[in-house]
Amino acid sequence: MSGSIRPAPLIFEKGPMKLGIENQIAIVTGGSKGIGQQISIALAKEGAVVAVCARASEALKNTVQEIQAAGGKAEAFPVDVTKNVAVGEIVNQIAQKFGRVDILVNNVGGALPPGDFLGLSDEDWRNTYELNVMSVVRFIRSTVPYLRTSTRKRIINIASISGIQPGFYNPHYASSKAAVINLSKHLANVFAKEKILVNCICPGPIPTPSWDSNLQRLSEEEHRPIQEIQMRVEKEEQAKIPLGVLGKASDVGALVAYLASDHAGWIMGSCFHINGGKLGAAL
Repeated sequence: MSGSIRPAPLIFEKGPMKLGIENQIAIVTGGSKGIGQQISIALAKEGAVVAVCARASEALKNTVQEIQAAGGKAEAFPVDVTKNVAVGEIVNQIAQKFGRVDILVNNVGGALPPGDFLGLSDEDWRNTYELNVMSVVRFIRSTVPYLRTSTRKRIINIASISGIQPGFYNPHYASSKAAVINLSKHLANVFAKEKILVNCICPGPIPTPSWDSNLQRLSEEEHRPIQEIQMRVEKEEQAKIPLGVLGKASDVGALVAYLASDHAGWIMGSCFHINGGKLGAAL
């Protein structure tokens, strides 16, 4: 499928929240599409300088250009997050260019490829853990020396509701996101004395390019129009959510911006659930 079946989000559609993160240097992995794009936009809207990290693509270029055209500060840093050397080099490059690193948002992730338990190979599991877990490990390991000298010191990891409440599909993805949640809590303990604040966000059902790819797959498998598939899947998902609506990538972006601010200076080792009530208050 070429492009998204939904219109592109408006850049800086709403005004800033005045969170006091102007000129802070933020790294966002997987920052060119979907939730990562909206995180990049939210931080830039608040005045942060955003290093948008993703594989080299038109999406990466376009996201940065749109932020800049709206008056935000952003630059593209193409990188393969599954390569340890590449991650170390890109973090050093960002720090050298801007003089420091203040905020790290580990957002990149996905199921490589989607599948059920019996249909997934060892390689599928390894690739998914490389993308979802080891990318987090590598970026944090490379960024901590710079965060130690920052006055901001934020690490925000994006996991998933499936890391807490898995469904019937993509067990490699769900378990890798559970690992990200656990790692976040571990690192909160480790870095507390250095005042490096580590928190985690677990989004629920949010339409993204990955979501659209799954709709396309279902459309091809069932030989039905993608619009029909879209309506069915969204209706099914909305029925599971007490608020009755799907989330937006910008919902996650707004929370990331808040957690990066001074207003969140006493929040540490927490896991925030954005899911319209789907997970339930008990969890």
